[in-house]
Amino acid sequence: MNVLIYKLPLLFVVLSVTANQNPQLELENVLSRLSSKIKESFIGRELPDDVFLNISQYLTKHGYPLESHGITTEDGYNIVLHRIPSKKNNSAAILFVPPLGCSSIDWVSYGSNNSLALLLADLDYDIWMVNPRGTRYSMSHVTYNSSSEEFWDFSFHEKGYYDVANSIDYILNSTGLQKLATVGFSEGTSASLILPATRPEYNEKISLMVLLSPIGYMGGVRSKIALLGVEFLDLLMDLAKYIHFYGLPYFDLIPDLLVAVCSVDDFIPICRDVVESTMGYDPDELDLDQFLIIMSDKPAGLSFKQLFHYGQEIRTKSFRQYDYGTTKNLEVYGSNDPPAYNTSEITVPVAAYYGKNDYFAAVEDVNKLLGELPNVADNYLIEYEYFNHLDFLFAIHVKSLVYDQVIDVIKKHI
Repeated sequence: MNVLIYKLPLLFVVLSVTANQNPQLELENVLSRLSSKIKESFIGRELPDDVFLNISQYLTKHGYPLESHGITTEDGYNIVLHRIPSKKNNSAAILFVPPLGCSSIDWVSYGSNNSLALLLADLDYDIWMVNPRGTRYSMSHVTYNSSSEEFWDFSFHEKGYYDVANSIDYILNSTGLQKLATVGFSEGTSASLILPATRPEYNEKISLMVLLSPIGYMGGVRSKIALLGVEFLDLLMDLAKYIHFYGLPYFDLIPDLLVAVCSVDDFIPICRDVVESTMGYDPDELDLDQFLIIMSDKPAGLSFKQLFHYGQEIRTKSFRQYDYGTTKNLEVYGSNDPPAYNTSEITVPVAAYYGKNDYFAAVEDVNKLLGELPNVADNYLIEYEYFNHLDFLFAIHVKSLVYDQVIDVIKKHI
């Protein structure tokens, strides 16, 4: 434990020093050197068997095939699609779009009895999982270096407009199918909604859009950390520009540290309190082993512009494009304010699932969004009173509470 106590201030000292250099590049070098030291400090501590496995290791261990498909988006990002192919020919395809700071492994890491992607794979659906730009498997661009400002200049808007769109085109071209279904969670729902709202022709390519914790309007957010960030949003945006620090790529050190700390008995209650004060309190459904598995590759990579965009959404209680300020808004959009997303253009059948205790997707915000959509196939408020934001990934009873309903709706529509 003493080793950890000394390493924490060391990390903050290093980060402070790098603020005066090239922080994006220097941080990568520093964290890679410290990563192995964290693991060495906790050798022998009992952890779940699947902690720290990547998706290839995980699926191989559990007997599932995996394919990797690289594509280049219209704006030059090289992203990776992971596929669990169906045993049958011409099976219906489903594209999974992950939440903020996550990757494809989060759709499978709860095992065959509790992971939505594996439950559907076992029903012979053709499973595709996109790793959007800036995440651990999609860290290159045809022009920009991953430590550059230009590389990290994206939000969930670009993830939907380019990454999801180009993934759909690739899958349909590869399989010969006319349509596919999409499943998004949290930020994955924002990206999914943005696509047909801005490129309506994609309505014809999507048979069903499943939204787990739909994030469009965010006026009812209750997360303490998110609200604190919004209070200092302008300062944080200026600070990022001042120190030239635009995104956080995947580093082994951070998940190593999270797992190390949150597997220590004295720190477990603190970790739970931090998570639940951010996402919603639900101690009875928190599976600690699964929590550690989920945390063992987090964050998988994110742009600060994603966080700033969500901060703007919370502050303005709107669902609209990124606000650059009046001068640049006029350049980019031709108006003083960023345009709102035209949700009436989303004509694809939408199935939405949300909880009463979700600190990010408030019931009133979800109802406002669904009220604007012309084709709601399923509007499902989860009965369990304390179902929170992260319960969609690792609630003990997530299958019976949500996934069984989702699978029934998928069977009816694709």
